[in-house]
Amino acid sequence: MATSILSGLPRFQRGGFWLFVVALIASALLADQPIAADLTLGRPFAERLALWQPLSAIALFPNGTLSGLIGTLLLQWFVGSHLEALWGTRRYLTFVLAPAAFGYLVLGLVGLGVPVALALPHGGTAPADLAAVIGFGVLFGRSQVQLFGALPIAARTFAAVLAGVLVAAPLLRGNWPEAVPLAAAGALAWLLARRWRGSAVSGKVAPRANKPRPRHLRVVKPERPNKLLN
Repeated sequence: MATSILSGLPRFQRGGFWLFVVALIASALLADQPIAADLTLGRPFAERLALWQPLSAIALFPNGTLSGLIGTLLLQWFVGSHLEALWGTRRYLTFVLAPAAFGYLVLGLVGLGVPVALALPHGGTAPADLAAVIGFGVLFGRSQVQLFGALPIAARTFAAVLAGVLVAAPLLRGNWPEAVPLAAAGALAWLLARRWRGSAVSGKVAPRANKPRPRHLRVVKPERPNKLLN
């Protein structure tokens, strides 16, 4: 009997899935509409004290930056799903959304003193994606992970490299304000992950019977045996 090429993919947990879907729909429908200026983080935050923007900005990519949705899809599916499977949907969404909102708030406060920081609209789920990456690195630490059958590396090394790329990318483009919410979100995510490290709720995630072992991102030598991911 033929095996589907999708059978080895991880389960896309519902929290990360709906985060992606909400961002996809909101960005597709509103990014090029006038209301986007009130929902993304920009000058209205300083000029009219639009205090809702650090939260609403998470769900809306500014017009012209919708390619970021691809990164959200991959990171929430292949990285975030591991955390959500251990922590549960409510705690996972709290973990990624709180740092993201904090990151955009920090940028908004920077914009009060440095108006150029809010000259362009800012938004999207990148800070939430970075939080997921940071959480993965902290939670699994020295555990070995394997990406599509490649040579295993430590989870924290994988997360550090990926987080560095995410933060450095806007700096290399000369867009330093875009790096501010990422750096702030990453810092808060690191603190939360350290605090919640021992509070996983779902226990062992065992291999399913008669299912091939997945070849996506997986932990092959878990640091703690009762936190095995497949």
